[in-house]
Amino acid sequence: MPGLQLAIIFHLVGIIFWIGGMAARLILLNSARSGAGESVRSQFRQLQQGLHRMMEIPGSVMTLLAGGFLIHAAQVNFHLAWFRAKIALVIGLIVIELLASRQIKTFNVTGRAGQAMGLFAGLVVFTLLILIAVVTKF
Repeated sequence: MPGLQLAIIFHLVGIIFWIGGMAARLILLNSARSGAGESVRSQFRQLQQGLHRMMEIPGSVMTLLAGGFLIHAAQVNFHLAWFRAKIALVIGLIVIELLASRQIKTFNVTGRAGQAMGLFAGLVVFTLLILIAVVTKF
């Protein structure tokens, strides 16, 4: 049982870092101004890459590894509606992360800022829906 509890802790810490890193990068992107000069874009690039490498990547890897262990250890039934909903919503989070990375790359290259608040709102909604799916296990 201690292994399962430890996996739950790693899973939750991973989620906090993964979603927190994504949220920080989206807030940073939202503060970026279109037409920014090269020095501003360079500082932006360094800051967002630090967030991505130090928070998002380790958090997502920890979340997925611990989640895989929990699925195996708890012998989760893949036919449960709440579990399928959770997996679909996690895929939604991954899509939001990919769209955010695309907008950030566009800003780094062209200096054109995208619509980060829409992605941030999506991140919040997907996170809340995952929480509801897990807690209620409808």
